Amino acid sequence: MVPAGSTSVTICAPHARTVTTSYQGLVSALNRLPTRPSTHSCSGTPGPSGAYQIFFSYPEGPPVLVSILVGCHPAVSNGDLQATSASSVMPVVRQLLKPA
Repeated sequence: MVPAGSTSVTICAPHARTVTTSYQGLVSALNRLPTRPSTHSCSGTPGPSGAYQIFFSYPEGPPVLVSILVGCHPAVSNGDLQATSASSVMPVVRQLLKPA
């Protein structure tokens, strides 16, 4: 889901926060998700919802975008791969969004 070598992560939801250290837990959580090729679609499910755009920056080339759509199935996508659930990733995202 996230290629190796990122130098920072910016999480947009609804306020942006950029993190340059201590975000490897997020990379690990995303890369542990069971994935399949993306269908570029999702269907809603009842319950709480939310949208998170997570940009991983690299020394060269464009950032990699991972989208998390809570309340959507599949909930996680990087455009090429998707994962059904974000339940194991969201605690890590929420921790990174807390003020330092």
